[in-house]
Amino acid sequence: MKKRRIIFYLLFYAYMANAQIVNDSPYLFDVFQDAIVFFKDGTQYHEKMNYNLLMSKFYFINSTDSEVKVLSNSQDISAIKFGNRLFYIEKDKGLEIISTNPILYVQYAGSLRKEASKGGYGQTTETTSIRTYGGVYGSQGDRYVLDPEKLILGRRYNIYWIERGGKRKSFSTFKQFFKLYPNSKDQLDRFIKENRLDFNNLESISKLCSYADSL
Repeated sequence: MKKRRIIFYLLFYAYMANAQIVNDSPYLFDVFQDAIVFFKDGTQYHEKMNYNLLMSKFYFINSTDSEVKVLSNSQDISAIKFGNRLFYIEKDKGLEIISTNPILYVQYAGSLRKEASKGGYGQTTETTSIRTYGGVYGSQGDRYVLDPEKLILGRRYNIYWIERGGKRKSFSTFKQFFKLYPNSKDQLDRFIKENRLDFNNLESISKLCSYADSL
């Protein structure tokens, strides 16, 4: 594997000077898991890995120095497998395939917000502004600037991608999904309500897409 001279970059996960993440992890999995990276030339790379929701990148624990590093050279990678879960890399973002009929992917993401500040009488006051923050250097040298306060993971959410007519379409709400099937909106809305589908549940979305594709 060393002969490939694959470049990996050290994750600067200290989040610059005066900022830090508390309370929740930005990673998809609770712990780094055994994974296999499949390269387009047929070679494989085995390591403990995880997916960072905020940076939209895969990270691994280097078995040589135990450092957490970002996986680069995504253009040379065909897929990454965690057990039975298969991920592809699309524009440096990880997409997990969750259905083949129709072909459906999910992109896991997350947002950060400022930690609640202390109000009167020691009461915490949550900030109402929520936006995505960064604070590391990416694999291409791009810098993500941090807000100089403590940060916490605001929420996790899913973005889905479905292939229709040879093209991949994304949706992050039921309303956006309806736009992909404008002539079946009422039927799909009824199906969602009758089956109590949860947008953040992969099985629910897979079921919805299969139904929509059958109309």
